[in-house]
Amino acid sequence: MDTALIAKSKKRAMLVFVGCCLMQMFALGTVLNSSSAYFAYVPMMVAPDNPMYIVSFSTWITFYGIAALVGTFLAGILIPKFGAKIVLSVDIVVSALVMFAFTFMTPDWTAVHFIVLGIILGLFGGQYFIYACPVLIGAWFGKKVMGRYLGIANLFSGIGGALWPQVFTQIFVNAPWQTVYYLNAVLILALLVFSLTVFSVHPEKHGFIQYNGDKPEDYAVESSAQETASGVPLKFCIGSGVFWLLFFAAMLCAFPGSYNSYLQANALEVLGPGSDAFAASIMIYLQVGYIIASGFGGFFIDKFGIKLYSIVILVITIITFALWSFVNTPPAMAATAFFFGMNNAMVTIMVPMLVRHHFGQKAYDKVLSYCMMAIGLMGSMGAPVIAFVFATAGTYSNAFLIGAAVVAVDLVLVLLSFVPVKKLHAAHWEGAEEAAAA
Repeated sequence: MDTALIAKSKKRAMLVFVGCCLMQMFALGTVLNSSSAYFAYVPMMVAPDNPMYIVSFSTWITFYGIAALVGTFLAGILIPKFGAKIVLSVDIVVSALVMFAFTFMTPDWTAVHFIVLGIILGLFGGQYFIYACPVLIGAWFGKKVMGRYLGIANLFSGIGGALWPQVFTQIFVNAPWQTVYYLNAVLILALLVFSLTVFSVHPEKHGFIQYNGDKPEDYAVESSAQETASGVPLKFCIGSGVFWLLFFAAMLCAFPGSYNSYLQANALEVLGPGSDAFAASIMIYLQVGYIIASGFGGFFIDKFGIKLYSIVILVITIITFALWSFVNTPPAMAATAFFFGMNNAMVTIMVPMLVRHHFGQKAYDKVLSYCMMAIGLMGSMGAPVIAFVFATAGTYSNAFLIGAAVVAVDLVLVLLSFVPVKKLHAAHWEGAEEAAAA
């Protein structure tokens, strides 16, 4: 392998990697990972005399998740066909406009207003908030190094989720609430710098190869091009037991993410007046946990495999869900938030790497889009459940036990998905790269 080509490809891959880091920080890290600040302040500031306003407000994230089903599916078709440059640039502009549209919110807005904005954000944001990063990293980085770069890129959504709630909270307290939405829109638009220049899912069309390490021997067996990539062809993926077990596992792993939006509000409810500063800081602990699960998780997967990583993340999430139902002091909440934050890596790291392990690179983008559709489906269901529990019972505590049960079922499905993998690989794996050991 030509060392000059390796060096050139590494340089471009690193630019794509930086773009993915900022995409996670400025998009996913603001709109979704920082939604706790919006949920804690916006309904109260817009409609202080209507405690049920939060129920209407929460519908935007519900219908975002539902619409993201379609958005993610479309991304699996549109990005390979029209290119990441065009598709992601349009997505960025539209989602920034949606954030701007929220500034027109009034106490008279009904659930319909929020549903419309949630649908638009899901159709367009759903194509790049979660889906685009693993696809871009998978296209530009080979199997040997993909885990670490995907982990590092995704940890930036955690950095955003730790940083922006603090910034947003200070703005909510000291400036008109609309200012936060203006800032969010500007941060999203900044991503055009990368979407219009270096983003692509076909490095070979631009004279590059996947970066898989600095040694020429690292390039003997893997390619990003669809026709030469190793793995299970799509026709044998869909309909297989492995696919459906993974599909439903992906669906359930999205449910815990719905609770992230309510942790700040839960802290305010449990601790009472004067807890604003700590309630905002709780998202720092949560996102630090996510950063560790993402950043170190990528290296962990490369060394120990995705199966052990999945077990660790899922077990930690079950335990912390149970703890949330009764913790009521700042130190206990901080510690629980730290470990609970690791659940976000289930969507951004665990599922993409399970898809890669189970099916290889050949149909990676399509299978991942289907699994992300499953994530969108379940992710849309948690927010209204939690909002309803709070509106009727006056507390969030009981809702956490539901989450623990859901993740326990998810752990079983993930482990079962490994059982038929060897048989699937033996029957249908194509390409020079060896099938992953189950």
